[in-house]
Amino acid sequence: MQIATNRTENDIIDAYWENLRSLSMKAKLRLASLLTTAAFEEECRKENVSPQKRLVRVKRRAVDTPSDAQLESQFAELEAPEIPEDPIWSAVINANTGKTIKPIEKWL
Repeated sequence: MQIATNRTENDIIDAYWENLRSLSMKAKLRLASLLTTAAFEEECRKENVSPQKRLVRVKRRAVDTPSDAQLESQFAELEAPEIPEDPIWSAVINANTGKTIKPIEKWL
């Protein structure tokens, strides 16, 4: 018990981080959100200020836009296209050599 009480806050944070490091990205984002909210609320309590929560309403501007579920079902059976390989720079340079000067010559 005495070992745990002699540890500093930074040592405790490092120990927790070793355990939390293996969490998924989604879990880490949720944890970050909770920690941020807790720190903000603690700061508000110190200053005796209540946190202001704003209600935001989103307006749909497009007509007949499909929902997320409809879009997901529409594209569920399709495969994602393959990402093309980056071309070799020499091929790009050779393909464009001399093409940029001709339009400029017309302006001159």
